[in-house]
Amino acid sequence: MASAPETTIILPSKASRARLLVDQKCRYHPSFASTAAHVVLSASDGIMYRMHSYTLRMASGFFRDMFTLPQPSPPHPKEFYSQNIDVGRDVFVSTYVSSHILTLFLMLISGMPINTPLHEWGEFSPYTSCSDSCNPNEVSSHSCFDIIDRVLRLAENWDAPGPLSYIRLGLRSTELAKRDPLRLFSIASHFGWEYERNWAAQHSLMIDISSLSDSDTQNTLEGMSSKDLLRLLKLRHRRKEEFRAYLDDPDRFSVGNSNILCAQCHEGRVDNETWKILKEVMVAELERRPLGDSIVGYDVDGIGGENSTGGILTWPEAEACFKATCEKGCGSLNYDECATLKQIQGGIDSLPWDL
Repeated sequence: MASAPETTIILPSKASRARLLVDQKCRYHPSFASTAAHVVLSASDGIMYRMHSYTLRMASGFFRDMFTLPQPSPPHPKEFYSQNIDVGRDVFVSTYVSSHILTLFLMLISGMPINTPLHEWGEFSPYTSCSDSCNPNEVSSHSCFDIIDRVLRLAENWDAPGPLSYIRLGLRSTELAKRDPLRLFSIASHFGWEYERNWAAQHSLMIDISSLSDSDTQNTLEGMSSKDLLRLLKLRHRRKEEFRAYLDDPDRFSVGNSNILCAQCHEGRVDNETWKILKEVMVAELERRPLGDSIVGYDVDGIGGENSTGGILTWPEAEACFKATCEKGCGSLNYDECATLKQIQGGIDSLPWDL
């Protein structure tokens, strides 16, 4: 009876086979070049990685299943392959993953330190620890979210919970939330991560999603499922309608929402036209930027506020409202500016946050 083959060669394409010809172009990543490791993974750009099968089996359900299947005989004679591959011993796995993604994935499942924070993964080089011959200046040209998303999808496809958990914790980063909360929301929604999804949704309130001039925002929205997009829109709608109801409440804004006489002369009725205009402008602004920081003039619960100095006090509608006086000429101001601003701030703070 013939003995079981010692080698598995996975060659899904002619391009993969061509990379293994004896042309001396196969390169091993220096962090994954130990000859004691018998599984050789090849990235789509030619970088190769030696991994211990035990590490792959423990970290990935995909490899655990693969290594339990019967192993076929090598499809070609030993002379076909590069001297970098020991056909009698090594298991070769050709992937369609670039070295930028595969390096990060393998570092994560191997317990190697990654000193590059997630928001800088767009500048991550797979050759950080390489020798000069490995072109250490080559870096990714993608955004950090492109790299994060691709590593997550690879971990999902290869059933590797370790990288998923590592990246999930890293997503709770203020830097990432500031850079692109919609992309962060899309990633968290795909994996069903509720905390991260709510975190991203709250930060997304800084963004005017109706702006057609922002192509990145539009592309992210187009890539979302209708269910996830509807969640975002419902949150924004709830905040707008609750803020409108808050501003129309006569118990909170008794002068502006009631037909009353001047508090000083008790003769002329207060003309609330300027207050009505200011209310409509505030509701429109909250619809554009549902966070509300552009209204109050500073951050809301630690989010936003960078470009909102002054808030509504810089608006001509607010100036007209707070300078409006009694129509009978007694000179009394119709509205208490400080009390009104405090009530508006309370309304912004009370708006819903969760999806």
